[in-house]
Amino acid sequence: MPKAIKELWGAIHGTTSLGERGQVVVPKKLRDSLGLEKGDDFVVLEKGGAIVFIPSGIMSKFVADITGQLKNIKK
Repeated sequence: MPKAIKELWGAIHGTTSLGERGQVVVPKKLRDSLGLEKGDDFVVLEKGGAIVFIPSGIMSKFVADITGQLKNIKK
């Protein structure tokens, strides 16, 4: 895969499918790569037809960082 495309989309870690109850299995290669464990929470976004899962801890840190930067800008 060309570097520019890999940087845009990230690494491919396998495929998955939507189960009968709407569940999606995250491929083991990706779970291991990110250190994901049973019970981890995610924020789920849709953008242009793509589904994005963001670990809740990462999203919380992002929101806190942005909030802090906005407070500094307003000073």
